Amino acid sequence: MHRYLFDLWSSWRTLRRSPGLAISGVAALAMGIGFTTTIFSIVHGALRELPFAEPERLVVLTKTAPRLGASNMGSTGFDYLEWRRQQRSFEDIAAFNSQNVNLGGDDRRPERYSATFVTPNTFRLLGERPALGRDFLVEDAGPGATAVAILSHDVWRNRFAADAAMIGRTVRVDGTPVTIVGVMPPGFGFPLRAALWLPLDVPAAARPRDRRTSQGFTLLASDDLVVFGRLRPGIEVDEARAELATIADRLADLHPATHDGLSARVFPFVEIEMAPDTERVLYLMLGIVSLVLVIACANVANLLLARAASRTRDVAIRTALGASRRSLMGLHLTESLVLAALGGTLGLVIAHVGVGFFDRATANIIEAFWIDFRVDGTVVAFATALIMMAAVAAGILPAIRASSADVAEVLKDETGGTSSLRIGRLARSLVVVEVAVATGLLILTATFVKSAISLRAVDLPFLEREILTAQVGVREEAMADPEVRARLVRGLSSSLSHVPGVGTAALVSYYPGRGTGHWSFSMDGEAEESVQHRPLTSFALVTPAFLDVLGATVVRGRNLEWRDDRAAPPVALVNESFERRYSRERDVIGRQVDFGELTLTVVGVVPDLQIQDVDDRTADGVYASMLQVRPYAVRVMALTAGDPLAAVPALLEAVETVDPDLPVFEIATLREAIYADKKVLDAFSTLFFVFGVGAVFLTAVGLYGVVSFAVSRRTREIGIRVALGAAPRQVAGLVLREGAALIGIGTAVGLPMAYALSRVLAAAVEPIEPAGPLMFAAIATILAGVALAGLARPARRALALDPSAALRAE
Repeated sequence: MHRYLFDLWSSWRTLRRSPGLAISGVAALAMGIGFTTTIFSIVHGALRELPFAEPERLVVLTKTAPRLGASNMGSTGFDYLEWRRQQRSFEDIAAFNSQNVNLGGDDRRPERYSATFVTPNTFRLLGERPALGRDFLVEDAGPGATAVAILSHDVWRNRFAADAAMIGRTVRVDGTPVTIVGVMPPGFGFPLRAALWLPLDVPAAARPRDRRTSQGFTLLASDDLVVFGRLRPGIEVDEARAELATIADRLADLHPATHDGLSARVFPFVEIEMAPDTERVLYLMLGIVSLVLVIACANVANLLLARAASRTRDVAIRTALGASRRSLMGLHLTESLVLAALGGTLGLVIAHVGVGFFDRATANIIEAFWIDFRVDGTVVAFATALIMMAAVAAGILPAIRASSADVAEVLKDETGGTSSLRIGRLARSLVVVEVAVATGLLILTATFVKSAISLRAVDLPFLEREILTAQVGVREEAMADPEVRARLVRGLSSSLSHVPGVGTAALVSYYPGRGTGHWSFSMDGEAEESVQHRPLTSFALVTPAFLDVLGATVVRGRNLEWRDDRAAPPVALVNESFERRYSRERDVIGRQVDFGELTLTVVGVVPDLQIQDVDDRTADGVYASMLQVRPYAVRVMALTAGDPLAAVPALLEAVETVDPDLPVFEIATLREAIYADKKVLDAFSTLFFVFGVGAVFLTAVGLYGVVSFAVSRRTREIGIRVALGAAPRQVAGLVLREGAALIGIGTAVGLPMAYALSRVLAAAVEPIEPAGPLMFAAIATILAGVALAGLARPARRALALDPSAALRAE
């Protein structure tokens, strides 16, 4: 132990006497360890297990339509009951339905919260119970039962001041009196980030597509339930999947009108929030970023090699006095460990900053309550392991080289030993590795950044920065009742049209650029063999001022009008892409678009107004009147004369004049609303940009260090060349050629690696496109330029050598 403490003290003293080496080594390892730990923390946070007992046994059961390519369709009450009755692979299964509700009933303005209707067995199936009050009972979901609810801990604390007397009190949820019977523990937000829970009644007599009601809340007749279960011990997911597929086939035979062509599947519950390939993508990113650590270790190895070259005489004397090779290697590895420990400590600070940035940037996008991005004990343990690995990776080669020097040769060397350790080839090899890895990493960084910038640079066909958006918390019953909905829509439209600073305003179900989902349809009632074979299109509900807000006009036909209400024949607008794809041979105006239970007559053609996401510029779609078709949500779009956010107080007041109990939330400009769900890509792009810049910087520093060391080792040779009449450009060329050769070899090795990684990344992450030839050429040029710039100082040093001083140096 005494020897190890002595080695630590000796290494610390050595590094204090060489501040340049210490600072360079610590900074390099801090970046390498910090960047890698940042991504690991994000991976670790995203892939946390569900906070329930035996979370791997919690799975989702869902319908699929293989011929349609739909792998995650909602389930009906009938599906839930039949699956529960026929299954043998699960301890039990439960169902839930999530929707937004207005919570009021106290002296504060109602607020919009995410509510989840759950079957009474849900919390028991999860193995959770309320921290305060009681769980749901079977009778809570029965006909005529008193409406009850359970609050999340956050709502109980923030809205009701953590008042224990809330148990038994009545609040209003979407205008319906509801008694609070429990409060869940802190951090619980099942299924994703619910704020309150209500009992869901699935009648035992439910038939395919029957309507379901729960304590005064009318649920949609469409497929909108999520069914989940807990596997029995010893049952694997594949076994449960096979059983459920068999049950689905049986139901298709018995109920062909509603279940023909449908199957079913089982998948882990965590995939509700994270796609199945998310884990693979995240680990791919971790592998990519760890390349920075490779560069950092190569950099520090070169620094320590140079340091060892200047200490060969000291090592030889220690050997002559009896020091073993093992002790000499231990001394050098200890020096590397000190650098790695200091760099790792600073790296944890970098990781804390990086993870905090990512957490804030994605706070409103990633909803799952179990996902948590932070530097915790596991992350610290990972960083510690990286420190040990980096210490060995950076120090082992210098330690082996330094401890293997020929003692006799070193002690006979009149030059003091500075040339007795041959490290040139090894140092140059490490620089080649750095350049190759940096090339690959920089290509991937550019791929990320280009994808994010490309989405932001889409030329939208409207003034998205001048349009104010907000969602209005319209109650479910108001949207379901045509008369109530019509009065509300007309009232809101009229009130919003008089808001100061607002030129015109419209109500929509979906914002342009955010995507509306896809709906199957047929034209003019044309018979199809199966609904599974029908084409899909986008579908949005709007009010007549929609085109005015976007600054668009009807291409042909007429616009939607206020007379297109419930008493008038249902009509629709289609965009130009729809007409090109589905009515090229005949005029689309006057044709009927059949969505099954809804048939609309086309009365006009409008421009393509980005009805789908921004990465789908020519999506086809249909617009219908909100007075004729029930919307899933009511959103405001208001074209403003100045700063859109300046009109927010007036907009809130306008909504309050129509209904003071209507919450208004998610207020933003249309551009912010469109790109809100792109923040994860933006955050990764920002991080990868920093990682790429760090990699280039480390590579340039590494190249500078090796060439500088080479210049210092060739001082006498350069002095002789100058004395014999070598021109300055010849001396500079000697230095630059050495660096350029390393850059060229490293780039030649790195480009094929970058090509392969770019293809893998593009295949794994949907919005990302693989790098093209221009990007490869640009990155190679940038990297070469930066690296050559790092050779400027060694070249100047060579040019500034005094021949007489150089000849006396050795």
